[in-house]
Amino acid sequence: MTFDRLWDDLAPVGREGSTGGYRRYAWTQADATLREWFAGEAAARGLDLVTDRAGNQWAWWGDPDASGPGIVVGSHLDSVPDGGAFDGPLGVVSGLLTIDALRAAGLTPTRPIAVVNFGDEEGARFGIACAGSRMVTGTLPRDRALGR
Repeated sequence: MTFDRLWDDLAPVGREGSTGGYRRYAWTQADATLREWFAGEAAARGLDLVTDRAGNQWAWWGDPDASGPGIVVGSHLDSVPDGGAFDGPLGVVSGLLTIDALRAAGLTPTRPIAVVNFGDEEGARFGIACAGSRMVTGTLPRDRALGR
């Protein structure tokens, strides 16, 4: 897998023709397309995809329940209004390519590794920045999130 191929897949999703920026708001059709893309990339690598109650997607290489604490890399795929191409998606693409590079080098991790796509990190739609990661850490209470 190459950076260019992954990036080319993402480039048109949510692109606003009048501004050149991206409008990839959480829980919209663009977001659904991006989540489907992430799931497909996880499947192509044989990674176990888990979606948590906050809507974050975790693509695991190894079993975090059986193998102890894991290592997580990644970012988010949503954007601010007319955001740039690299904010967020670069971390997700880099995480997937890291898995590819480790495998190509013949390495097997001693801990499980996940690539994460945090949901609604930019807060563009519901006004709460870092919603997905804040819910994981417990700093965004469930009731406040559901109220949005």
